[in-house]
Amino acid sequence: MKYLIFAFIVISCSSRPVQLTEKAKNLEVYASKPNDCRVGGRIVGINKEGSKELALNDALNQAAELKASGIFVNQEVPNGSVMNVHATAYQCD
Repeated sequence: MKYLIFAFIVISCSSRPVQLTEKAKNLEVYASKPNDCRVGGRIVGINKEGSKELALNDALNQAAELKASGIFVNQEVPNGSVMNVHATAYQCD
Protein backbone atom coordinates (compact mmCIF):
# COMPACT_ATOMS: atom_id res chain seq x y z
CA MET A 1 0.00 0.00 0.00
CA LYS A 2 2.88 2.40 0.78
CA TYR A 3 4.27 1.84 -2.70
CA LEU A 4 0.94 2.58 -4.32
CA ILE A 5 0.66 5.90 -2.49
CA PHE A 6 4.28 6.76 -3.34
CA ALA A 7 3.67 5.97 -7.04
CA PHE A 8 0.58 8.20 -7.05
CA ILE A 9 2.53 11.10 -5.53
CA VAL A 10 5.34 10.74 -8.06
CA ILE A 11 2.92 10.66 -10.98
CA SER A 12 1.00 13.66 -9.64
CA CYS A 13 4.16 15.72 -9.25
CA SER A 14 5.41 14.84 -12.72
CA SER A 15 2.33 16.31 -14.39
CA ARG A 16 2.98 19.91 -13.39
CA PRO A 17 2.67 22.69 -16.01
CA VAL A 18 5.25 22.85 -18.78
CA GLN A 19 7.38 25.97 -18.42
CA LEU A 20 9.20 27.47 -21.38
CA THR A 21 12.95 26.97 -21.35
CA GLU A 22 15.19 30.01 -21.80
CA LYS A 23 15.88 28.98 -25.42
CA ALA A 24 12.19 28.49 -26.16
CA LYS A 25 11.30 31.99 -24.90
CA ASN A 26 13.11 33.44 -27.93
CA LEU A 27 11.19 31.43 -30.53
CA GLU A 28 8.43 32.78 -32.70
CA VAL A 29 5.04 31.23 -33.36
CA TYR A 30 4.46 32.01 -37.02
CA ALA A 31 0.96 32.99 -38.18
CA SER A 32 1.71 31.48 -41.61
CA LYS A 33 4.36 29.16 -42.98
CA PRO A 34 7.55 31.20 -43.34
CA ASN A 35 9.22 31.56 -46.74
CA ASP A 36 12.94 31.03 -47.24
CA CYS A 37 13.28 28.85 -44.13
CA ARG A 38 14.34 25.24 -43.72
CA VAL A 39 12.12 22.70 -42.00
CA GLY A 40 13.91 21.67 -38.83
CA GLY A 41 11.46 18.92 -37.94
CA ARG A 42 7.91 18.02 -37.07
CA ILE A 43 6.95 18.04 -33.42
CA VAL A 44 3.97 17.27 -31.22
CA GLY A 45 3.48 19.21 -28.01
CA ILE A 46 1.39 17.35 -25.46
CA ASN A 47 -0.44 18.36 -22.32
CA LYS A 48 -2.33 15.67 -20.41
CA GLU A 49 -4.61 18.16 -18.64
CA GLY A 50 -5.99 19.47 -21.94
CA SER A 51 -4.32 22.89 -21.92
CA LYS A 52 -3.60 24.26 -25.40
CA GLU A 53 -1.16 26.82 -23.97
CA LEU A 54 0.89 24.20 -22.11
CA ALA A 55 0.91 21.88 -25.13
CA LEU A 56 2.23 24.84 -27.16
CA ASN A 57 4.93 25.39 -24.52
CA ASP A 58 5.94 21.74 -24.88
CA ALA A 59 6.14 22.15 -28.68
CA LEU A 60 8.26 25.31 -28.32
CA ASN A 61 10.63 23.55 -25.91
CA GLN A 62 11.07 20.72 -28.42
CA ALA A 63 11.67 23.20 -31.25
CA ALA A 64 14.32 24.97 -29.18
CA GLU A 65 16.17 21.66 -28.82
CA LEU A 66 16.15 21.42 -32.64
CA LYS A 67 17.72 24.91 -32.77
CA ALA A 68 14.68 26.26 -34.59
CA SER A 69 13.83 29.93 -35.06
CA GLY A 70 10.14 29.30 -34.55
CA ILE A 71 7.19 27.03 -35.21
CA PHE A 72 4.08 26.99 -37.32
CA VAL A 73 1.14 25.22 -35.67
CA ASN A 74 -0.40 22.85 -38.19
CA GLN A 75 -3.14 21.42 -36.00
CA GLU A 76 -4.48 21.41 -32.45
CA VAL A 77 -5.98 18.05 -31.57
CA PRO A 78 -7.97 17.51 -28.37
CA ASN A 79 -8.08 13.83 -27.46
CA GLY A 80 -10.19 13.33 -24.37
CA SER A 81 -8.34 15.09 -21.56
CA VAL A 82 -5.13 15.33 -23.64
CA MET A 83 -4.29 18.26 -25.93
CA ASN A 84 -1.84 17.71 -28.80
CA VAL A 85 -0.31 20.56 -30.79
CA HIS A 86 1.16 19.37 -34.10
CA ALA A 87 3.71 21.85 -35.42
CA THR A 88 6.56 22.27 -37.85
CA ALA A 89 9.82 23.72 -36.54
CA TYR A 90 11.60 26.12 -38.92
CA GLN A 91 15.18 27.29 -39.05
CA CYS A 92 15.34 30.75 -40.59
CA ASP A 93 18.56 32.65 -41.22
